[in-house]
Amino acid sequence: MPVPLVSIGILNYNCIRYLLNCVRSYLNQSYGNIEIIVVDDCSTDGSIEILQQLERNYENIKCIYHVKNSGGPSQGIQELIKEAQGKYFQWIASDDYVKKNAIEKFVNYLETTNNDYVFCNFNIINEKNMVTAHWNYIIPTLDEIVSRIFANCSGVIPMNGLYRSDFFHKNNLTWINYKNNEYSGDTINSLYLIKNGMKYGMINKSLIYYRVHKNNRSHNVEERIRTSLTVHDYIIKNFNEEIYLPNIKWSKYTNREQLKNYAIASFLYNKIMGYIRLESLPCHIKVTITKEKIKECLSPFIEEGLHYIQAGLTQGDTLKNKLVDLEKQYKNIF
Repeated sequence: MPVPLVSIGILNYNCIRYLLNCVRSYLNQSYGNIEIIVVDDCSTDGSIEILQQLERNYENIKCIYHVKNSGGPSQGIQELIKEAQGKYFQWIASDDYVKKNAIEKFVNYLETTNNDYVFCNFNIINEKNMVTAHWNYIIPTLDEIVSRIFANCSGVIPMNGLYRSDFFHKNNLTWINYKNNEYSGDTINSLYLIKNGMKYGMINKSLIYYRVHKNNRSHNVEERIRTSLTVHDYIIKNFNEEIYLPNIKWSKYTNREQLKNYAIASFLYNKIMGYIRLESLPCHIKVTITKEKIKECLSPFIEEGLHYIQAGLTQGDTLKNKLVDLEKQYKNIF
């Protein structure tokens, strides 16, 4: 009985240093039925010449070449979902790679469960392929994912495991780019896909090597601050406030909408102060950042918080004094 075809999407932009290492990790898989689709986002570092040579040498490699840089991974993942011929597919950045038996283990898992997606733990590597750390995951519920992301604005599960292609095709879904937030695409899509019924599980092994280096887009602290507001906005617009703000006794209040506006404005104020103190950032991406840059990054937070305060002030007198006091605190942030 033939084994199912697996489509691998490798996303590349000016990553010539690591590109071949990533491609070879799939060419050398213990699993034998793989197509590789490399999406190059208009590289200028010689990657294209390497990819053209790979296409000539391997029948199971094809490439998509962007004539204009798309600004992030979303377009490439969308193209993979559309073009993949496999029963399953995986996308991965070209500076990462996988263990020799990764696809075999992923496929065996999905073939024996009803899940649509499987992920695994990560080996963290540096520029020299040396393992420097391990990231281990658990299988959280949707409510746990929502509340943890809202609190920390960090992804709770990794999104570059193996997917069942039919989940996307039957549900007419693709990878979304919410408010052009390429930086937090993994985080937002974890919410979006699970909200749309994606069943998920994990293999408790480190099958993926995730590279942390100075050019990682995902480790840009300024971009993280700017785009985290989009993550909060997505959650507020798509989930119940009792999930993302679980410590409030919502049933005790009659003027719920005013409380919601006050609670969100208070939450954003605390996030602003946390960013100023560099407390609201994961340890692995903390870097030196000037106060001027923080002000620039946090201006949209202040504007959004004041928006919720103004909305609350139109909803009666129950929390009016608290809202007025909070407004004064916002105006004295800098």
